[in-house]
Amino acid sequence: MPILVPPVYLPPEEQPGPPWPTLLNRMPAVSFTDPRGVTTQFSDWERGWLLQPGAKGLDMPGYQFITDESPGIDGYELRDARAEGKEITLPIAFWASDSRAAYKERRRKLINSLNPKRGVGALTLIEPDGATRSIGAYYRSGLEGDESLDAAGERWCINALTFGCPSPYWIGGAVTHAWKAGTSAVFFPVLPLQVGDSQVLGEVTVTNPGDDVAFPVWTIQGPATKVTLTNQTFGRAIVLTRTITGADEIVIDTRERRQTALLNGSINLWPDLSTASELWPLDEGENKLNLVVDGSTALTSVSMTYQPRYLAS
Repeated sequence: MPILVPPVYLPPEEQPGPPWPTLLNRMPAVSFTDPRGVTTQFSDWERGWLLQPGAKGLDMPGYQFITDESPGIDGYELRDARAEGKEITLPIAFWASDSRAAYKERRRKLINSLNPKRGVGALTLIEPDGATRSIGAYYRSGLEGDESLDAAGERWCINALTFGCPSPYWIGGAVTHAWKAGTSAVFFPVLPLQVGDSQVLGEVTVTNPGDDVAFPVWTIQGPATKVTLTNQTFGRAIVLTRTITGADEIVIDTRERRQTALLNGSINLWPDLSTASELWPLDEGENKLNLVVDGSTALTSVSMTYQPRYLAS
């Protein structure tokens, strides 16, 4: 009778090659911040949280297309495209190493934080190189409860959390450009802007690094009598006529669904905007701007803050 022996496996000899790019093995750190400001870190191995492979929806949104067809002509004409809100699914594992009571407490805190009745929170991704982007999000599904053998145990569970995102865009860090009038009729410090005793004049270039338009928030510190902010790239202007002193501040917020013009945080300046004014955005890439402030002095300053919008995390 032959003697049966297990096969001997000889691993293949390792072939020399380029070093493995270790950063490809590192997942971004992911967290959710609810509307109250409570943050849950989903990428915190030491504290029992792990983002599993299989995340979906982190890149481009879906689009709604408007097209026209003409009789007797093949194909169609694309008239418009609108990015739609989207869903993001994150497979999350979490556990407690000390007791089931501690695990249940952690689960309850997560469920409390995800309550969608509080409104829209934010998902934030931080790449290994430090790049950070966030997107408005609220819980939709995934924590209904699954006690299957491969989905949960005494002190652990794996859930695919699905978040709804009303806006399709990931938001980058805030970018601020500031200009201040100097006594020598020169604007300081970031971009060159010519300044006179009664008027701030200048053409400047601002580059938006995002994948889509970005809506700035303008802050004008008096004195001033009239403000004209023109985006020559779009051919649109904001013109606001109001006399303010050095103790006054005008804030013009051009962001979608938030558009306001306020004096000192409370006085509505919408009636002081010209009828032709448009609260224009920054186009993606280079923007040619022309800024004019009538009635300015050495105390007058203008600043603009915006957050680039990206189609992918």
